[in-house]
Amino acid sequence: MTIGETLKNHRVTQQMSQEEVATKILVTRTSISNWETGKTVPDSLNLLKLSTLYGCSVDELLKKERAGMKKNFRTMTYGAGLKDGTMRLKIETDASKFFPRGVEVKASVDLETGEVTFFVEQEDLQKLKAATDEK
Repeated sequence: MTIGETLKNHRVTQQMSQEEVATKILVTRTSISNWETGKTVPDSLNLLKLSTLYGCSVDELLKKERAGMKKNFRTMTYGAGLKDGTMRLKIETDASKFFPRGVEVKASVDLETGEVTFFVEQEDLQKLKAATDEK
């Protein structure tokens, strides 16, 4: 759930119109609409005013938004050395090795906890196995 959806749910639960909320926290009705539709987000002072008006904490307004915040990354490796100055993903083992050319690693980062999860597709696992078998 986005912060806009959370704000709208609280407003509707309180049986208030956008105009009523705007008047109580001293902003325009357009600001309320923009926040609820996700066009913009309220600043910290307005979040505090909204939390007071809705009888909840600022954390409650933001928590559902943070829970859905994950970012996915993709990394491609090219070649087996650093002679060309290209950065590569390096996996530390007893014998440090770079991934073989063309292996793609995906990472999902939970922006709230900082937890990182790496993914390697089946096709890329076969490339890794073939590279290991060659050595």
